[in-house]
Amino acid sequence: MISKKLKRFTVALVAVVGIASGSGINSLVNSGATKTANAATYNYDYDYDDGAVGLTGNAIVPGNYKMKNAKAAIAVDADNGKIVYAKNINQKLKVASTAKLMTLYLVIRKAQETNGWNQVVNTSSTSLVNMSYNNNIGGGFKFKPGHKYTVRQLYRATLIQSSNNAAIALGQWVAGSNGKFIDMMNKQAAAWDIDATFNSASGLENTDLVHYGFKYKGGANAGNMVSAKALATITQHVLAYYPQILKDSKKGTATVDGQRLYNYNNMLKGRTFYAPDLYVDGLKTGYTPAAGLSFVGTGQVPGKDRLITITINDNYEFSDQRDLMRYIYKNSSLFNTNSSSDTDDDV
Repeated sequence: MISKKLKRFTVALVAVVGIASGSGINSLVNSGATKTANAATYNYDYDYDDGAVGLTGNAIVPGNYKMKNAKAAIAVDADNGKIVYAKNINQKLKVASTAKLMTLYLVIRKAQETNGWNQVVNTSSTSLVNMSYNNNIGGGFKFKPGHKYTVRQLYRATLIQSSNNAAIALGQWVAGSNGKFIDMMNKQAAAWDIDATFNSASGLENTDLVHYGFKYKGGANAGNMVSAKALATITQHVLAYYPQILKDSKKGTATVDGQRLYNYNNMLKGRTFYAPDLYVDGLKTGYTPAAGLSFVGTGQVPGKDRLITITINDNYEFSDQRDLMRYIYKNSSLFNTNSSSDTDDDV
């Protein structure tokens, strides 16, 4: 299988110009005493009010902007829930590692509510160790024998590097087992009344998970099925509950336990599709052969609301999102810096 890094870079090279790597390595190794996790004592509240507001409307920005390449796309005002662009937003599709945003939400909730960021996560499973050394699907964060990793470290490996083994280990930390955690993902989706069916904590499909004993349900090709609108809702909840996530998601590279993490978001500063006028600081990329390239982007112009943009199965993900964000910033009264009277106030 082609690695997701090679595939993403190859597609970006063919689609647009080339690939630029980020710069600057920041040490993110967490310090302080560690504690042992206890999933049995954690009672999760699916109806918890995290401050997010429901998505509303189905507005299109002035000029009826068209995004041709993505199978589905959505743009949302993160502060008030207003949908400012929509394309096939209710169609459930495979979304690869962007589904990790649901995993991260549940992990962050437990870490915050139990003061658990410094808890040690059990990473001794042979399956997880073997997955971590498979460069095609592991995600680039190795579980080294004898090493102990905290929730904070694996959270950063999951968010920045998109480590699949780290995501699965965190899910087991939250719920006690992989299956129970995926049940939690689906219960949270039901509580939010969104079009999403989860089959893995990582975003991988069964075709990869079955080799490591992490197949949940369905056939060989079964995977997470999430609509663009559902993914926008999940993103909004993550940002509302834990805006600090942007401090990590905006990093092009980082170091955890001596391992260099690489962020695949090529809209960040120093990368091929960086544009200073867009203020992009997140959030999550995704790729599997079955799902294609997907991206959840976000940025905030000073003094304006935060914008969430999502493209699913789009070989031109970064250039398409750059164009969409720029168009919205210019034409939507919610975001433009020139509040002209002839701008449609409904978008």
